[in-house]
Amino acid sequence: MAVSGSLLKALSTLDEIVASPSSNLHPRLKHFLQNRSYEKALIWIEGGQPGKGTCGNE
Repeated sequence: MAVSGSLLKALSTLDEIVASPSSNLHPRLKHFLQNRSYEKALIWIEGGQPGKGTCGNE
């Protein structure tokens, strides 16, 4: 499956934001994004309660 250049750029930008100490992201959101759990991040942003994953954390 090929990934478009714009998607790769968006993911790269997101990685930079997550890695930045000045990003001021909520710790739970940062956890989801660092682990590329985008569906869980979206559920959390929308006010839902994502299920537990395999990392041992939420």
